[in-house]
Amino acid sequence: MTVTTFLKTIPYLPMITSIAKKHKVSVWLVGGCLRNFSLGRISSLSDFDFCVESRTFSVVREFAKRISSKCIVMDAEQESLRVVVRKKGKAYTYDFTLMRGGDFYQDASLRDFSINTLAVDLCSTRRSLIDYFGAKKDLKNKLIRVVREEVIPQDPLRILRAFSFAAGYGFCIEAETLKLMIKGKKLLKKVSKERISEELFKVFKVKHSFKTINEMSRLKILDEIVPHVSEMRRVSQGGYHHLDVWDHSLETLRQFELLCSRRLNKNKDFQDYLDEELSSGHKRFQIIKLACLLHDAGKPLAKRKLNKRTIFHTHEKIGRDLAADVSKSLRLSFREEDLLKKLIFWHLRPGYLADQVTPSQRAVYRFFRDTNKEGAGVVALSLADWRATRGPLTDALKRKRHERIMLGLVKKYFIKQKNKPLPKLIDGHQLMKTFNLSSSPLIGKILKKIKEEQSLGVISNRRQAFNQAKKIINARLCTESTSKVVKGGK
Repeated sequence: MTVTTFLKTIPYLPMITSIAKKHKVSVWLVGGCLRNFSLGRISSLSDFDFCVESRTFSVVREFAKRISSKCIVMDAEQESLRVVVRKKGKAYTYDFTLMRGGDFYQDASLRDFSINTLAVDLCSTRRSLIDYFGAKKDLKNKLIRVVREEVIPQDPLRILRAFSFAAGYGFCIEAETLKLMIKGKKLLKKVSKERISEELFKVFKVKHSFKTINEMSRLKILDEIVPHVSEMRRVSQGGYHHLDVWDHSLETLRQFELLCSRRLNKNKDFQDYLDEELSSGHKRFQIIKLACLLHDAGKPLAKRKLNKRTIFHTHEKIGRDLAADVSKSLRLSFREEDLLKKLIFWHLRPGYLADQVTPSQRAVYRFFRDTNKEGAGVVALSLADWRATRGPLTDALKRKRHERIMLGLVKKYFIKQKNKPLPKLIDGHQLMKTFNLSSSPLIGKILKKIKEEQSLGVISNRRQAFNQAKKIINARLCTESTSKVVKGGK
């Protein structure tokens, strides 16, 4: 497809050109849409960027008026404006910014990477690509390269943008650009948390993000943006592990991505589950990837020696609490923070189930009851964790059994989700009235037990439910009576 043909596919472009000529100003189409056009990625283009020589407000307000849309002021001082319009059920975003510098060359020189400097002068009779900084060559060579050395200190977020571009397009970062990024990484502390989070989650969004995350780790860029990464480095583990805590966490991410793309890639229920949008445009699988990196964050604080063995008792609880720091730093929503904490806290539980030759129905029920909607995610994280553990003490036969049981748990999770909810046999008011009880945690405990027995097929009607409640109440009274006798004996 030629540039001229491509321009004809952009809605309202002739109108924008006409308005620019009416106001006697030059307007250039710039940025990502031309980068993606050059790469042959034009099927889903909906965001278009323009550089306006002058009179930006006049041009954009007339454009918005003609298409019955609103002119949104993004930055009044920089004359940065946006118009959003729906056409045939699809939303299109048009961003306009005042030209910086004395001419368009100077404006282009202020952009971040060469691949983002392509432009087309809409008011010129020659609709050809303007390429001042070797963008076409770098796109062909799949290379991320800064336009000037100053672009990193001017906006340190560009360090992360380089990685998100590298992940999204499968590109490499030029050696000199990498040096500038390493030199300026401390400047990331000055960047807003929201912008940092946005770029990091762009990396997580890529199907195979391990390569990019591993490079960010190697350069210690991750240490600057994700709390507790530094503490996990060089923390040795016991004989079941072949890697230290942080390298094991990276390997867990790699194994999770392999699990999703190979072993479970044909499980539509699982893939739909991973793709569920939580909030802020983030999906479940992105939070699970973050959990892969942080599931052992509590180990540095939990590490102890017991009879010459290295143990990390309660590291899952410590890690859950540390997840609050990460959530705050990355500006996660309450829903995302809750998911991250649950993944970290429960990640050992599937392994305990798999230690049994055949997990009991009751144990499986209680696992899914406790993990609730996050059950399949916890199992996937746990399985990736196990696959990343290949120390000299690991047992090949036990590993196979673990994998079989965990994959079986994933299947059971989705079967359970499709089952119709069981009818409620009795409620709290009926319990209090029948047994003359007042409102207390005991009511919840009884109902919880009745639901468990009903789910396991032990009870199926109201009479059996009341009998079950009676047993629990009598056991409680017996315990309280014994306690009083013991106290009285003292």
